[in-house]
Amino acid sequence: MRSAMPAGRDYWTSRVFVQQAELYGEVLAGLIPRAAREARGIRRILDLERVPRRGRVLDIACGIGRHVIPLARMGYRAVGCDFSPGFLEQARKYAQGAGLSDDRLRFYKSDYRRIDRVLRQAHERPFDAAICIFTSMGHYGESGDLAVLRAVRRAVRPGGIFVMEMGDRDWVLRNYEPIGVSRATPDIEIRERRCFDWEHSVVHSTWEFYRGGGRGKRKVFTQEITVRLYSLHEIKSLFERSGWRYVHSYGSLTTLEPVSLRSRRLVVVGQRPAH
Repeated sequence: MRSAMPAGRDYWTSRVFVQQAELYGEVLAGLIPRAAREARGIRRILDLERVPRRGRVLDIACGIGRHVIPLARMGYRAVGCDFSPGFLEQARKYAQGAGLSDDRLRFYKSDYRRIDRVLRQAHERPFDAAICIFTSMGHYGESGDLAVLRAVRRAVRPGGIFVMEMGDRDWVLRNYEPIGVSRATPDIEIRERRCFDWEHSVVHSTWEFYRGGGRGKRKVFTQEITVRLYSLHEIKSLFERSGWRYVHSYGSLTTLEPVSLRSRRLVVVGQRPAH
């Protein structure tokens, strides 16, 4: 699916991640314990790909800093980027609480489709590795994802790597449910109604956020979203079309097990060719 690159306050990513940054930031904060385990998995991949323990690592959609902060605490020289000022404000507070100085961790506001320009203007040197973890791809269609991959390639040094983690389209379809309810935090419930576009591998959803429980539960936000889902072979093709060399894939960021029918997530590793 080739789509335009949506932008502006009315597109769903802005409405959820910028205008509702406080609300969705609470959802992300509830995932911090899991992120600590995932950061250890990222370190294992960086070790396998021979990225120095004090190397430069870029998190291109860092959110509130769930992964980039533990990586900086491990010794990497890290940079986190996100287009949500609210997320970055929370990330900086977490980083300060972790005692991380600017020489260990910096943050920049940037749309990840143009991240190389922002980093170049900030005089950041090329990175040894970049990461994109959780559900940050597919938001702007295939053309948007190609733009992200190309922008990140320009921000990484020749021979550097990119670790991208996302949901597995095949698992989603094997376990497809048109309606879902999840308790994101003790105080936030998310109800989701889904419709899958088989022709374009796009899931159209309506998210409803509720606060409280029992009779005190109240709806606080509703938003329609659209996300392009990918199978492993499609991600591999995107990497190669955008100038990366496909290196490896895993079915879990915490166990680094091979991709299989059990895999809910895909972890794809690419390398910028040395030439």
